[in-house]
Amino acid sequence: MSRNTTLRVLYATLIPLTMWLGLATRDPECVFPRLLRVYGGDILYATFIVFGLRFLFPRWRLWMVVLWGLLFCVGIELQQLITVPWLERLRHTFPFGLVLGYGFRWSDMVCYVLGVTLGYGVCWLGEKVTLRGRQQGSGTAA
Repeated sequence: MSRNTTLRVLYATLIPLTMWLGLATRDPECVFPRLLRVYGGDILYATFIVFGLRFLFPRWRLWMVVLWGLLFCVGIELQQLITVPWLERLRHTFPFGLVLGYGFRWSDMVCYVLGVTLGYGVCWLGEKVTLRGRQQGSGTAA
């Protein structure tokens, strides 16, 4: 299996897991601590974006993926300052509300930095372990 395919398999696994965890933090019945319920979704949103970009662009350097992930998240947060009626209506539908958010908060910017940092750490470790296993598995028998 090629390096790119190996990475895509890794992120095809991490993306739905991260989405599920992020949505679980928003569930009023969840058992997460209050701090995680308030900020966990935004942190995992940024992590999800990093994983998604890494899935789409496995050849990019990891730092570029993280930088573009942060820029994307900050752009989404800044667009929440725009209050035209059609965009407000769109934000209050379930799928677009999750992606576009509902209102600008400075705390979200901190969450995004934490989220892309978490994404970087998981990517770095996951790729190191996954790609090392791939290299060891491709050796020839003596």
